[in-house]
Amino acid sequence: LFSRAARLSRVDFHRPDRIIGKTTAQSIQSGLFWGVVAMTEGLIARIKGELSLPDVKVVATGGLAPLFGAACPELTNIDSDLTLKGLR
Repeated sequence: LFSRAARLSRVDFHRPDRIIGKTTAQSIQSGLFWGVVAMTEGLIARIKGELSLPDVKVVATGGLAPLFGAACPELTNIDSDLTLKGLR
């Protein structure tokens, strides 16, 4: 967004203090973070429903997994290095 819109600046990706931002940058951060959380929760719910497995364990992996772990209770396990462990 920031490269094509004259008035939008680049923002750091982290969990915002508030859901409703008081500035444009805070609003962008909130939309990015909570949008990913909502998307993740929605996908997990749909997959569980399709598989009829309500108690399935969900593992988040990758560098940003710890960032979302506390915000998304559906993520039962957080392992940032799972892919690397599998390759090893």
